[in-house]
Amino acid sequence: MVGESVVSKGAPGSTDDSGNARFAINLFIVAEIMFFGALVGMYIVLRLGAKTWKPEGFSELAMGLPLGNLAVLVLSGFFILLASRSIRREDPIGLVSWLCLTLVSGVAFAGVQFLEFSRLIEQQLPAQSIFGTVFYSMAGLHGLHVVGGVFLLSYVIIQAIRGKYHQHRRIGVDLALYYWLMVVLVWVFFFGILYIL
Repeated sequence: MVGESVVSKGAPGSTDDSGNARFAINLFIVAEIMFFGALVGMYIVLRLGAKTWKPEGFSELAMGLPLGNLAVLVLSGFFILLASRSIRREDPIGLVSWLCLTLVSGVAFAGVQFLEFSRLIEQQLPAQSIFGTVFYSMAGLHGLHVVGGVFLLSYVIIQAIRGKYHQHRRIGVDLALYYWLMVVLVWVFFFGILYIL
């Protein structure tokens, strides 16, 4: 009887704490969405109040390196979905492999984003302009979230290599999944409003 109160039904080896952890994850994701929503609010207010917005020809820049970098981040979203699928199928090798591909894609995205920022600051988009301030604020804060995601993925990969996750105990993998998908979706939206519109 005592053991039944500790072990949740139908999930060997998992405890009631996983429900609390999932609630915390959901609460964290909602808070992050509100944070990014505030950035979008800043974008709307400043754009509506500005006499001029983007430097001429800026949207054409999106068709080069930034578009390729977007594709890398979107691909990383598919990789982490495949990692989640692997843990549900009790495939630890697949889990680690897909998580590593997600991590490599995230590092590549962050590195290219840094190079792109450096190029834009030097040549075409001064941070002192209203659009420059908004662009670097939104893209930079998103980049910090990518770096945070890279650290999270690194931790989850180490735990996965140690065999800490299985079908019924995958809270770390789920946290990485939800967080990373949020990062991907936010950048798809930000890319559209910063580069295209």
